[in-house]
Parts: sequence; C-alpha cells; structure tokens
Amino acid sequence: MAVSLEDDMVNCVREGVGENLVEAYKQRERRIFVRVKPEAFRDALYAIKKRYKMLRLITISAVDSGLDMEYLYHFHVEGAVLTFKVTKPREDNTLESISDMFPAANLIEREISDLFGVKLLNHPQPEHGLVLTKDWPDDKRPLRKTFEGILPPQARPVAEALISSGCVAPISSFIQRKREDAGLPKSPAFTFTDEDAMREFHGILRDVGLAEKTGFDWEKKRLRYK
Repeated sequence: MAVSLEDDMVNCVREGVGENLVEAYKQRERRIFVRVKPEAFRDALYAIKKRYKMLRLITISAVDSGLDMEYLYHFHVEGAVLTFKVTKPREDNTLESISDMFPAANLIEREISDLFGVKLLNHPQPEHGLVLTKDWPDDKRPLRKTFEGILPPQARPVAEALISSGCVAPISSFIQRKREDAGLPKSPAFTFTDEDAMREFHGILRDVGLAEKTGFDWEKKRLRYK
C-alpha cells in the first residue's frame, strides 16, 4: 500500500529526530504540522531536506505568548505545506539561524530579531537594524510582551503553593522555624503530605498540562514569573 505524502513526511521527521518529535498531525489534506524539541530542529530540517530536493521555505512566523516564544517554519513540499513548530522559553532569548541551509531565512530572521528583541545565533548579520534603528531600546521591542503567564497577580502565590505542595496557603520559612522551635513538624498535616498521594497529584497536573499553561517550573518548584 502506497504511503501518502503527509505520512511520509512525518515518518521522515520521526526517523531523523526520534524521541525529540513532540507531536505531528495532518490538519487537512496537504497541510501538516510537526512540533519538535528546539535542540532537534536542525536534525529535522536535515532529514526533510535530504528526502525532498524541492523543499522550499515559505516564511517564518513568531508568536510571543508571554512565557514562551513560538517559531513556526512554513515549507512547501511537492504541493503540500509543512509547518515546523519550535517552542522556546522566554528565558532563552535566542534564535538559531537556519540561513545557512535556507538563505531565504536571512531577512525574515533579522525582522523577527528586531521586532521581538531575540538574539540571533550563527547568523551572518546578527545585529539589529533591519526594521528598526540600531539604537532602538531592547526593552521597547514592538511585538515583545510582558514576561508573565495567564494567572493574575493575586492568584499566583496560591497557585504556586497548591501545585508545589498541595497546600493552598503557602507556609513561610519564618512560620516553619517557629513550628520547629515548638517541637512541631515544619508543616501541619495536609491532604497531600503522603508521598504516594503527592506523586499521584503531580502526575495528574502533568497529564493535564497545568504547569505548561500556568508557567510552573517543576525543577525550581515555583512559577517562572512573579
């Protein structure tokens, strides 16, 4: 049975990046979306470019979500449109150029750099000044949003405490010391003080993508913004 063009492209990317493929789906006939981890993006491009000799870059779109930068690379492949989506945290304010592979990306990447204030890596002309003046303030980039997530300020301490400890009221280090001085545990007993229950609770939060939606950092156990 013949493999469709859409399935062949997805298989090609999967072979090129393996577990670094996050998701891939066909939105409609001859319209494919592929999301890969940033560190594997060039490997994905190498794989696709090697398979399809007539691969052509259409354009690059950039979206600032507040916490992350999303880069959408649109390619024309034998009458179909293939879009790669790469998401990078705003803390990593860099964009690796693909102009060595696709020269048409040169000016598009410079425009993104100017408008969003991202730093270009491995670009032949990484300095600002294509759309804006070279002395344009870095903190006044036209399309760059404030670094924050969806939670309003008053909800952030509660959400941070709930996700990290299962407790809706954060317990300060001062109160913890006072409890220890009184011969009590640092924290009073809560529903999720049991380790197994806590792992299950955190597993549910990960499954529904709550950390990604709210901007919670599991490693640091706090929100990425204040």
